[in-house]
Amino acid sequence: MNRTLTLLLLSVLLSPHVYSQTDVHLQVDRQRGGRIPIVLNRIEYELPESEPFAESISEVLENDLKLTGIFQPVHFREGTDTLKSGLTAVAIFDGKLTRSSEGYLLDAKLLDYSSRGVIFRKNYRFHASGCRGVSHNLSDEITYFLVGETGIATTSILFVREKQGRKSIYIIDYDGHGLRKLTDDKLAVSPVWLDKNRFCYTSYKRDNPDCYIVDIKKGLKRLLSYRKGLNIPGGYYSGRDEILMTISVMGNSELFILDSSGKMQRRLTRNRAIDCSATWAPNGREIVFVSDRTSVPQIYIMDRYGGNLRRLTRSGGYSTSPVWSPQGDLISYVSREDGLYRLKLASPDGLWVDTVYRDYLSYEDPTWAPDGSHLAVTVKYGEESWIVVVNIDSGLKRRLVRGESPAWSPVR
Repeated sequence: MNRTLTLLLLSVLLSPHVYSQTDVHLQVDRQRGGRIPIVLNRIEYELPESEPFAESISEVLENDLKLTGIFQPVHFREGTDTLKSGLTAVAIFDGKLTRSSEGYLLDAKLLDYSSRGVIFRKNYRFHASGCRGVSHNLSDEITYFLVGETGIATTSILFVREKQGRKSIYIIDYDGHGLRKLTDDKLAVSPVWLDKNRFCYTSYKRDNPDCYIVDIKKGLKRLLSYRKGLNIPGGYYSGRDEILMTISVMGNSELFILDSSGKMQRRLTRNRAIDCSATWAPNGREIVFVSDRTSVPQIYIMDRYGGNLRRLTRSGGYSTSPVWSPQGDLISYVSREDGLYRLKLASPDGLWVDTVYRDYLSYEDPTWAPDGSHLAVTVKYGEESWIVVVNIDSGLKRRLVRGESPAWSPVR
């Protein structure tokens, strides 16, 4: 699926962090999956000991912009302020690194390529350990100012990894750095983000599939739902603090809404079928979920009160793991075809359906990035499961880390 990105920047207002600003009329179009060239000048520095940090920021920033799938970083010909013949760009990044009382100060500027007018200029103060964070923030700023879209460079992905017969929850930065183990359970599954610091998951630590909530920043963990039988979290809607939860009732899986304190808000389904894997529409008005009420698991949509039920998938094949895109225009899910799980995209009305790949791999557990252009999925290569990041605009994919059941974070 290709998109055209258009942004008109007129008289961007000063923020507390912006030092100077000119009125810039900038329009960026990207069609048929083409990348937008942007000039990245190497960051200048005053002291020799600052060189490694300047180089690190430059390298991480360039990688971040490449990973957007939107930009193509380019460089001026040595000793000039021009590009090779026939090539132009939309903007120029300049930076200067100096020492400060708090560590380092980066003066960063983004200029319009044609007019050299300032699009934005900001100062970033950080300690030596914060180089990657500064680079990620810069990438997201550039993405926002040039194409008006949410950047994902500051995001992370939760996932499950099995080691020595135990499954635990891990976290990793979107670019494959910063791997950390967050839980130590004999069996942990189904991580779901609540916000940029909190997530919930299901653990068999007490020999029952209980749901826990974890605050990464505070280092706290507590039980959220521990009713006898299944307690498996689905999507979270922050506007009303509502967590979709699959809970066993008399041995049957039904859907409920809980708040983050664990208090039951509402029961959504009531039938003999297995209902599970529920996630919210971004506006919080509808819910997409899986049910085998027609004997084979299919994808359904209902309103937030459990009414106005309609079936999304019509192929008849085993379909599961639905997730609504952040923009609300697509639902991703997987469907079994010819012995493989195909990654699918569908419009919420079910009138448009597309298969992302038709190869010899199975794709499971899709999760959307906040930009709505990337998905993380579980793919098995031989005996090893990997988290793979997919760009649905270009079709490109990259292996991120060994594991399964990814959950992509909100923007930090």
